[in-house]
Amino acid sequence: MTEWVKDKAIKGLYKRVRESGEVWAVKSRIKGGKPITITIGNASLFSATDARHQAKLILSQLTLGINPREQQKKKQIAEKARNLTLEGAVEQYQKNVTWKDKTRNDVIATFKRRFSDWYKMPLAHITKEMCLERFMKIKEDVQTKRKKETARKSSQELVIKPNNEIGLAEAQRAFRYLSSIYNHFLNDDAGEEKLLPKGNPCDIIKAKKLKRALKPKERFLDEVQRNALYDTLSFAMHPDYPGIIKRDSADLIWLIIHTGLRLDEARTMLWSGVNNNKEVFTVFDTKNHKNHTLPMTDATKSMFERRAVLKNGHDYVFSSPLNKNTPLSANRFFLRASKEVGFDFSAHDLRRTVATVASELGYDIDSIGMVLNHAKKGVTSGYVQQTHKRLKEILEDIQNALFNLPY
Repeated sequence: MTEWVKDKAIKGLYKRVRESGEVWAVKSRIKGGKPITITIGNASLFSATDARHQAKLILSQLTLGINPREQQKKKQIAEKARNLTLEGAVEQYQKNVTWKDKTRNDVIATFKRRFSDWYKMPLAHITKEMCLERFMKIKEDVQTKRKKETARKSSQELVIKPNNEIGLAEAQRAFRYLSSIYNHFLNDDAGEEKLLPKGNPCDIIKAKKLKRALKPKERFLDEVQRNALYDTLSFAMHPDYPGIIKRDSADLIWLIIHTGLRLDEARTMLWSGVNNNKEVFTVFDTKNHKNHTLPMTDATKSMFERRAVLKNGHDYVFSSPLNKNTPLSANRFFLRASKEVGFDFSAHDLRRTVATVASELGYDIDSIGMVLNHAKKGVTSGYVQQTHKRLKEILEDIQNALFNLPY
């Protein structure tokens, strides 16, 4: 049973006596509203003097038509907002953006690799000074790792001089992702002030002129390298080949160097996109979010015929050996292939090789862009539509110019 004992000094202040203990409370009417009860706190924690002081504040608010309960809720909401951690911000951001799986994986991996110790920190607690220090540390970490890798290489191996300062690309990518998170929450409120009253701390990187335009990679396979790759792939196709390049690797490399497809476009290609009767194949949901259809040449047609023998009802042209319902990962394909052929190259180097060969043959930028599925630029280019005949002509010319031996 609860007993309400009026305070002798303040009208509306009561000591609420319960079996579980005594608490101070205010019972009054909010201006223009209904009666309301506001609990101040346990009587063992608040003296009569303290309780009366709190009661005066509450009663003055009620007189002005302010509901202390609602104020408390707003305060709690604001406090929760101010305590939004980097980890929570990343989770929320993911729900509001459309990412391809590769992008999502790269963003999350970068955050865990570069900002894992910040994950439990509120966004507003990460300062410009911290960002500046972390930017420099990322570069130093990459440089240290690169030195160790270089030291492990034999003296006979060619060490390629990078186009950019070592570590700069990694640092800029990490802070590009982090800056996107901050910009997403920049206009959010936390009570009476902004969630991020000091703005985006990542802006210090640009302000200090540490952010620089990166020189694009220019590596491609010259004629000598292309012929060396041709020989290696030819050996890898032989049933008695003893090397480290698997048949999947050889076919994937063969497809990319004849088409200029991006690695993810090639490795995730579906059999549903391959039409042998019309001699075309389609890559779905590409980087520019458009399907990309290319005609087969003799080289790519033979590759699809080889793969079809291994199809066995699988969805992917290059399915994983561990799970036939998922695409090939291709994580170490190019490391193994580079070791076997004798020089370093990547999937994108093959894509640049296709563009370079096409340029050497006299094809213009727009024609090469059609093959590589680059987004069209300008109003006029939107009216120029690619044709099967034109694409086949370009791809066949590239096929015939890639290697000394004709296909």
